Amino acid sequence: MNEETTQGPCRVCGALLQFALQSIGATIPCPVCQQPTELAPATTVAPEEDFVSPGLTTEEVISAFKGTITKPRTSIIYQLGLLVVTIATLLLPVLYLGLVVLAAWGTYYWATEFRYLLTAFRGGGFYGLMFRFFMFGGPLFVGVVLTLFMIKLLFASAPKHSQPLALNPENEPVLFAFIRQICRTLQAPMPTRVDVDCDLNASASFRSGTFSFLRGDLVLPLGLPLVAGFNANQLAEVIAHEFGHFNQGLGMRLSYVIRRINAWFYRVIYERDSWDVTLDELAETEEFWVTVVVGFARLGVWFSRLILKLLMWIGHLIGCFLIRQMEYDADASSIRLAGSQTFEESTRRLHVLSKVLEQSYTQLKHGFAKSKMLPDNFPAFMAMHDEKLSHEERSTLENTMGLEPTSAWSTHPSHGDRIRRARQVGESGVFSLDVPATALFSKFGILAQQVTRLHYTDDLGIPEPSIHTRPVFSENP
Repeated sequence: MNEETTQGPCRVCGALLQFALQSIGATIPCPVCQQPTELAPATTVAPEEDFVSPGLTTEEVISAFKGTITKPRTSIIYQLGLLVVTIATLLLPVLYLGLVVLAAWGTYYWATEFRYLLTAFRGGGFYGLMFRFFMFGGPLFVGVVLTLFMIKLLFASAPKHSQPLALNPENEPVLFAFIRQICRTLQAPMPTRVDVDCDLNASASFRSGTFSFLRGDLVLPLGLPLVAGFNANQLAEVIAHEFGHFNQGLGMRLSYVIRRINAWFYRVIYERDSWDVTLDELAETEEFWVTVVVGFARLGVWFSRLILKLLMWIGHLIGCFLIRQMEYDADASSIRLAGSQTFEESTRRLHVLSKVLEQSYTQLKHGFAKSKMLPDNFPAFMAMHDEKLSHEERSTLENTMGLEPTSAWSTHPSHGDRIRRARQVGESGVFSLDVPATALFSKFGILAQQVTRLHYTDDLGIPEPSIHTRPVFSENP
């Protein structure tokens, strides 16, 4: 007689296990990750059933907004301060360009003024000739390599990012009504495009670089893991924060310049390329004189990056204070819209989800290494790990949130400082809609599966033929 069986996920790696009904509650080693797991039945998170809007209408969303908010006025002193910081940050690449010119001039000066070394110290035969060539050519080679390397860094291109999935307003009428009403309430410009990705974040950015910078062409990227873990009130608070940046106008543009320059410094300092590899290979030669010359060239490259690192930290330090003030200013918009209590709840929730996200990626990599299988819905996979957190674990994560102080090097205020400011103003908010944030989407599960696959190929670099997915299971029926 055949035993009745059921299925359930491994509590560690999420792999689907099949077992007899009488085994429910037993603890066994998972055949995939080899970790102990308790057997429990689960319901499949099907794309057509999971995260589907429960009949939410645009009228219901609009009616959840009770009034408008006066657009905050930015002080002239604040804008002048941000302008001064931007000019100071722009001077740093100019200073670096001056160092490039100095290196090029030094190389040229050596090549023209020290040619006599090739004819000095006559005699010595072949070894004497090699010695004279080494004395003149060695520093010349180092100067040329250093100058070309420093010039190359000026044209370092930004790394390619995955193409986000842009939403069609006709397919997501409730979500766009929600976003549009937040803009109207805050008197902020409506983004020209809303993108979705697999980040635990929402952000305000310019759509296509410099041209969007000049036109004010804004885009709102939304991370689906954030949506999966938030309710509508918390998502409104986060989006309102980003629209607070939209309202900053000149401040947002100047901070964009500061961030781009700092990002360029970081990229050219820490990212290695084919030039670094070539120098490493030349240093492994058995010829002593080549090793010495290449060693000096590598020393020059290291020194140029050291200078860049110093400039980067100077730019970072002078920009951090005003960028933190911009974050506080954007917080004020989100607190006015969603209220102080919702602001604190979403801040705590985001802190917990960031830790859950780390655990989710650890289990994803572990499961892929063992079974070559990936969850077909990463936001649901993260939500499943969030469900596994006990009350004690969740409280411990929330209690550690306020331990991180705001330092002079911080681009964002600490969670504790932001919550304290929210409590001080005691805003009740003008929006309230107690539904999961996923209810704002027409079919969140299907969208999440599409974004998940793009995340695997574009962000994680997994080749399409290597992607084999399995359904994500929830422990709560």
